[in-house]
Amino acid sequence: MAKTEPSNLKGAIDALEGNVESVRAADTAYTVDNAADYDEKRIVAPCDKKIHASERRILLWALGHTTKDAKIMEVGCGTGRLLTEGLDAGYLIDGVDGSGAMLEHLKAKLTDQQSQQLELIVAQAADIPRPDQSYDMAYSIRLLNQTESPEYALTVIDEIARLVKPGGFFLIECVNAARPQLGKSRRSTTRLSPAQIAERGKAAGAAVVAYRGAYLLSMQAYKKCPEPLLGVLATLDSALSNCLPRLCSRAYVMFRKAEVSV
Repeated sequence: MAKTEPSNLKGAIDALEGNVESVRAADTAYTVDNAADYDEKRIVAPCDKKIHASERRILLWALGHTTKDAKIMEVGCGTGRLLTEGLDAGYLIDGVDGSGAMLEHLKAKLTDQQSQQLELIVAQAADIPRPDQSYDMAYSIRLLNQTESPEYALTVIDEIARLVKPGGFFLIECVNAARPQLGKSRRSTTRLSPAQIAERGKAAGAAVVAYRGAYLLSMQAYKKCPEPLLGVLATLDSALSNCLPRLCSRAYVMFRKAEVSV
């Protein structure tokens, strides 16, 4: 069933200004304080800059499948760590996130022109208040592993596919369940395999365009690597990840929806 844009609900998050739309009171793991220091913990340290650069390369590769005038949505955009990279590259990208506080910090980063061009929406990733086929492309990076379960993560894939027009593209990223785990993770993380992601996308009427991967040597390798060697590590990891994408700790699956039949 197609979704329409609902009116604002009483009690919805209404902390944002301008064209940031408050649609529902969304549960989130991020408080205002978390949002304030979110970027500092991810793009300040040299190792984190290398990790960010790797994800930026994959994002720009994905965006390259469409055009600069395409309408694009990032699901789970947070404070805009990656969304702003796409904007700076000349793409038109709206953002949706469950945290109004995160979107406030994103809005503060935007130029006046960017603020006028994009829309920011407070909503849960599995229930985005936009009609079917609203976007030429959509993507999600660093979101699905933070969801409550693999089952819920799969419903987010359904929602992303719903938003994309026939012939459009969408990119799904998740912590890779097909990669052997070395030791016990420090925190609970939702994992999906590339095969699970591919199956769900195909069920939504899309075909896999490509598989990509990142951090075959793991993110922890970056964090433990001496700073003078980070460049060598990043180059080696990128080459290995390109060769063995389905064994990387982060899996990316790029889809294209079927064209409308004549």
